[in-house]
Amino acid sequence: MVSAIEVRDLTKSFDTPGAFPWSRRAAPTLALDRATFDVAAGEIFALIGPNGAGKTTLLKILSTILLPTSGTARILGYDVVEEEAAARARLALVTNSERSFYYRLSGWENLRFFCGLYNMDAREVERTARPIAERLGLDEPLLRRAYRTYSTGTQRKLQFLRAFVLDTPVLFLDEPTSSLDPVSAEEVRAVISKECRDRHQTVVLSANNLVDVERLADRVAMIHRGRLEMFGAPPSSRGATCVRLIVRADEAQTLAAGERWRASHPPDAVPELEAEERAGGTTVLRYWAVDPSRLLPSLLEALRAAGLDVDQVDLRPFVLEEEFLRRVDTGRDEPSVEVGP
Repeated sequence: MVSAIEVRDLTKSFDTPGAFPWSRRAAPTLALDRATFDVAAGEIFALIGPNGAGKTTLLKILSTILLPTSGTARILGYDVVEEEAAARARLALVTNSERSFYYRLSGWENLRFFCGLYNMDAREVERTARPIAERLGLDEPLLRRAYRTYSTGTQRKLQFLRAFVLDTPVLFLDEPTSSLDPVSAEEVRAVISKECRDRHQTVVLSANNLVDVERLADRVAMIHRGRLEMFGAPPSSRGATCVRLIVRADEAQTLAAGERWRASHPPDAVPELEAEERAGGTTVLRYWAVDPSRLLPSLLEALRAAGLDVDQVDLRPFVLEEEFLRRVDTGRDEPSVEVGP
């Protein structure tokens, strides 16, 4: 796998000001905690997480807007700190709060100006932009109007149009469909999917709208309290089903019995098991399988042989929203992450 983006132990902390100038300085807030991951060339990689989890902070560091506290990040081999200009020339960023367009210029004039900074002439800009603008619902009369007359949704579409005309190898999208109506959101998703796939463009998108992730992403990672946790490819994309068992035992007993069951099979023949202890002396044991009925009888037999009772078994498809809520709820009681004395 050729990595277009390489992130190693990326950390960002922010000073927390006191309530008054004479107040004792509070410990810095850790927004990003040693994030490490790679994004392959041509991959669409999604970041999800609660508000304030660190998604936008990570995108700003990768797009050279923000300096990390420690760690490294490379865009197509260029360090975002040491080789900032070279990295920036190879990326485009679409944010959810765009303020870089000139309000008195028309859509076309804005496109010509910003693309001209990348040495594109006006004819090349128009030739490249017209078919994409049509798919985004941006017609000629609209592009000739002043930017200040645009609705919020139209302003967002012009951001996408500019990013696709620039045709950089790497594209960062921060909440790509926020503030868009359902029809416009679907138009944007269709253009992202077609343009990025056709160009073999590497995309990192952060999203609160999980429909964007389900429709577009090859892999998903979650950021919670500054820490990054990989989901991998959503199991639904592989046609997998979640097998969920309610076992009358604590987590340690349940996992021990499950691991003995796994050890009795060839390593590649059985899935990983996840266990989550619940109130009332029960544990939820789950795994993913394309053919759930193949392994379930032997697992039930192994649990019974270990003296554990199974109260319930159910099969359910992967729902990203449910998995998101489960993982956020699991870490809800953790203390806020701070660094410093």
